[in-house]
Amino acid sequence: MELDEIAIKNSSWTWNKLREARALDFQVGEESLTDFVVLNIKKWGVGKISIDTFTRHAESLNGADWEWWFSGPSGKWLGMRVQAKVLNLASEKYEHLHHKNKHGSQVDLLIKDASKNKLIPLYCMYTNWDPKKYKANWNCQSYKPTVRHYGTAILSPQEVKKLQSNNETRLSSVIKSLKPMHCIFCCSGFGGKELPERALSWLAGMDLISEMETNSAEEYLRDYPPYYVNQLLEGELENDFIDLHDERLKRVTVFKELNCE
Repeated sequence: MELDEIAIKNSSWTWNKLREARALDFQVGEESLTDFVVLNIKKWGVGKISIDTFTRHAESLNGADWEWWFSGPSGKWLGMRVQAKVLNLASEKYEHLHHKNKHGSQVDLLIKDASKNKLIPLYCMYTNWDPKKYKANWNCQSYKPTVRHYGTAILSPQEVKKLQSNNETRLSSVIKSLKPMHCIFCCSGFGGKELPERALSWLAGMDLISEMETNSAEEYLRDYPPYYVNQLLEGELENDFIDLHDERLKRVTVFKELNCE
């Protein structure tokens, strides 16, 4: 199964679980959804692609970050720092979108941490809605439109900052800025053959990274991943421990495309 197919399957899975939860008047948490999304990635990733993931087991990591690392046959690497958010099914708001703590606003911390480590900051939005009430923009040229592609969707932190200025969290205000997650894996319409270059070109082309980041986009491509990614890939985790000096980082997932034919 290809990476874009895994992303589509995961998106449909998330959409359906949230739809089921809505019918039962039950709210699923973003941590629970992320755990199952990671499990699905590991389960469906056997074959043409290599997917490794680490999850730090901790009592409580409020607003914990997730890193995605993309690589391909050329050995180039692209990293993203990700925050997951789930729609409150009753209020139809992303209630925790503008979370703050003693260290500041979560979106600013995400951008700061990403910038410090030369990563691209992104949001992964877990979503379900009544298709009769809402309609998203569809830009994908590879797949036919379906609401299930928005079960896991991508949102830029720059858009979150705009929403934050008015403390806006309603789905109706966010929906037009959501992009299907599978597009980051499959879209070659903006250039790039291998996964890292393809993903970077799509992010820049869809304005999911800031203008400043776009102007220096090539700097995000690197020849080597960080030490903790190598630690994960080389199977050097001892007692499920990874040497991360970063309390906010809870998950690391590596997507390695073995070929790009």
